[in-house]
Amino acid sequence: MAEQKKIGDLLKDAGLIDDFQLQSALSHQKNWNGKLGAILVEMGFIKESDLAKVLAERLRLPYVDLFAQEIPAAVVKLIKPEIAKKYNVMPAKKDAGALVVAMSDPMDMEAIDEIRFITGLVIKPALATNSEIKDAIRKYYDHEAVVHREKPSLHDQFAASPEKLEIIRESEAKSGTEWQPPEPPAAPPQPQQQEALSDRQLLDALVSVLIEKDLVSRDDLMRMIEQKKMGL
Repeated sequence: MAEQKKIGDLLKDAGLIDDFQLQSALSHQKNWNGKLGAILVEMGFIKESDLAKVLAERLRLPYVDLFAQEIPAAVVKLIKPEIAKKYNVMPAKKDAGALVVAMSDPMDMEAIDEIRFITGLVIKPALATNSEIKDAIRKYYDHEAVVHREKPSLHDQFAASPEKLEIIRESEAKSGTEWQPPEPPAAPPQPQQQEALSDRQLLDALVSVLIEKDLVSRDDLMRMIEQKKMGL
């Protein structure tokens, strides 16, 4: 049986990250621990939904969008609010004698067993993002007016607004640290010309260095962007 690919390799194969981003996240994981997928999301290299979709494919489970359409009240009532909040799950659909349950951790057998016991139904786990499930719980159980908006990746944000690059440069200036790309390895006897780093790779590297050295957090960066837009 072929060895199961790691999540980082799956994200690379899907074209969602490049090798530089993967190595940056692995370095962060080595120093600070944590799950690689969550680190990539926190560093802004991928969106939370990108991670969930790749995990769903890896686990051969369906991916559900809890805000694509309304969940019937009869389905919502199948799981009590305290159970939904305890395990961070959301009933998504009833199919004959089975209940499709959106979970951020579909390997949580304790949650699956308890929901099966309470409902008397066959439980079919499905992948959804952690933030989407929390927003759905607020909408359907707490009856709040919720519009789920996923945080875009840093690449998407910079592509949409070049002015954000100026904010990174301002942060760099305040910290007194100027990022320089790594020096290329020594040329072999018959060297082959290396491709120059793309603007995206340079930008990702800069963001990674600033975050890893605690010179600026992703939240601080987003706050500075909003202040910039408001002219503050």
